[in-house]
Amino acid sequence: MRIMLQSLLKPSFLLSLIPLVHALDPKTVIDANGISLFDKIEEIERQLLQPATLNSLVLPCSLNAQADPNEGQQTSAEWVRTVFHDCITKGIAGPGLGGLDASIGFESDRPENIGVFVNVTIGQFDQFNTVFLSISDLIGVGLADSLATCANDHRRLPLRVGRVDATGPGPAGVPGPADTFAFALAAFNRAGFSQSEMIQAIACGHSLGGVHGSDFPDIGGPTGIDPNTSGRKPFDSSPDVFDNTGVNEYISGTGLKGGPLVVGLNSTENSDLRIFSSDGNATIKAMLTPQSFEDTCFTIFAKMMATVPAAVTLSDPFQVRPWIMRESHLDLTSAGAVQFSGIISAHGASTPPNTATYVYGTNGGGNTGQKTSGAGVILPGSSLSPNQPPDASGIGYGVIKDYSFSDIITGQGVTSLTVTSSGSTYSGAINTNIFILPSQSFQQQNSGTGTGPWMVRVAILSSLTTATSVPVATVWHRAPQVGSKASKIVIKTSNMAFEKTLGSYKIYKASSFSSGANPPLNQESGHFRIKLGSTQTSAIVATTLFKTTCTQNDISLC
Repeated sequence: MRIMLQSLLKPSFLLSLIPLVHALDPKTVIDANGISLFDKIEEIERQLLQPATLNSLVLPCSLNAQADPNEGQQTSAEWVRTVFHDCITKGIAGPGLGGLDASIGFESDRPENIGVFVNVTIGQFDQFNTVFLSISDLIGVGLADSLATCANDHRRLPLRVGRVDATGPGPAGVPGPADTFAFALAAFNRAGFSQSEMIQAIACGHSLGGVHGSDFPDIGGPTGIDPNTSGRKPFDSSPDVFDNTGVNEYISGTGLKGGPLVVGLNSTENSDLRIFSSDGNATIKAMLTPQSFEDTCFTIFAKMMATVPAAVTLSDPFQVRPWIMRESHLDLTSAGAVQFSGIISAHGASTPPNTATYVYGTNGGGNTGQKTSGAGVILPGSSLSPNQPPDASGIGYGVIKDYSFSDIITGQGVTSLTVTSSGSTYSGAINTNIFILPSQSFQQQNSGTGTGPWMVRVAILSSLTTATSVPVATVWHRAPQVGSKASKIVIKTSNMAFEKTLGSYKIYKASSFSSGANPPLNQESGHFRIKLGSTQTSAIVATTLFKTTCTQNDISLC
């Protein structure tokens, strides 16, 4: 599985079908890698409109995405647990420090994080870790995916991005079953949660999954437990549905009566009972109806996702727009003509139209006339059927269609592409001044030693260059990180050399990016960008778009 490519487009954020008011311009908030919040939002949207990516690991809600199903893990519940364990230690190291920052990836050996969930979960998220998608942002996406799959109405939690991954462990202090009420309340208070919010967070989190006897052998509980799931004791009678069953069973004394942390044989570890009853059950009773439970939980989960270090700037909440450019790229033909190709994606409760219509905008506000994409293809897993949840395999986006296009762009006046359909407009800039050439970029295949160095090429409008121009190529990619299953993002740069002229463009190349270096350049996560001076910058292109390999025998043809 891999994330689709970073688009060359920078679409407008204002869409008639998404009535969001943004106090923060996501294009102006740039991280240390030079990536804006807007870029990160777009990459999240692309991932969410691919049913076979991260969301597939929690579909159905009961799925155990580990290798051994007899371990009894429930991936959706583990992802919810990860959010709590990562964010709740905020404030322990000092005001404004800690929170949802993926530091939990370094903390798997702590008793408070007992079990396999940390390493398994972080390893799952790391498959999608790129310069655009931090592990801590992916933890948030994982929570939203879990809720969208597990809730009966497949409601989706609005997302926010911009979290920055920690480079080491944070302080210990996650409340456990044997900790006192005072200890738990102090932890929640430091992290910014009141007593009632603590009750809500625990009740909502314990709607999914259960307690594993292999991790907590002293916790007894209801009988009838499946012996093939590491002694898992569910929190309620519907552990693979996000609903109000647990709070109702707790108040009514029916079913599992609140689960093993309420009626366990060891009263010292009945932490849910201590927390739920701490206000005379007033907070729990306010969550008894399906709607009040879900509304309360979505509010408290949104707050947990926003519990980040004070130095982090989060985007405003957003939902996936009805039309996006899921992948696009500029290239040159062998004759030097500019070619723009890609995939437009749409989603909706009803099937999107057969084709997508779009126009290329030009300098001065004109356009080159309406164009029509290829026939839309419904993505597997997004069709509505009796055997699937009613919203795109549980991810909440209805039918998803992809529309391919490929056009020759004549002249230098084209500045944008705009898609308008069903009352929605998606518009973004196209920069034909400088762009990476995917068809002329590749990874060399060395016989006997595996993959060799990367070659990246860029086209720059000749009129923008001089005899002494030296473009600089930058690549970001994953690399192993000591102490965590999460990778770190490594940056490498290289000067580029002039190679030839093709049409109106000069072609420059760089081949000093070696996959054999330490750490190696990872194709699945690599992204290139080229700069010429301080004014000309190409769009970022993923290496997954490059020509696959070139062997030593045909290197001269590449």
